[in-house]
Amino acid sequence: MKRYYSHYTFIYPNIYLKNYIVEVDDSGQITNAFPFISEIEKTEFYSGLLLFHPEGIEVNLRDRVKSDLFINPNKSLEFTCKKYNITHIEDLTSYIY
Repeated sequence: MKRYYSHYTFIYPNIYLKNYIVEVDDSGQITNAFPFISEIEKTEFYSGLLLFHPEGIEVNLRDRVKSDLFINPNKSLEFTCKKYNITHIEDLTSYIY
């Protein structure tokens, strides 16, 4: 199992999280997500945005990130995919401005 923490997280198809830890099992399936309260041992930190998406799905968040979706994030956590790929976007300036 791996844990990932990022300032902003998007989980396909429509879960937007801010300051959350996402747990992924060895097969790539998300097993849990919970708010970051304090550091947890062996959690990988990524500055910026983490995208969790199925293989073969391109995620274009450029218009979505400009909205308030990460200001008022969606906390309905139903993980519909059996295996997620992870994409990291460190520089969000091109998305926000």
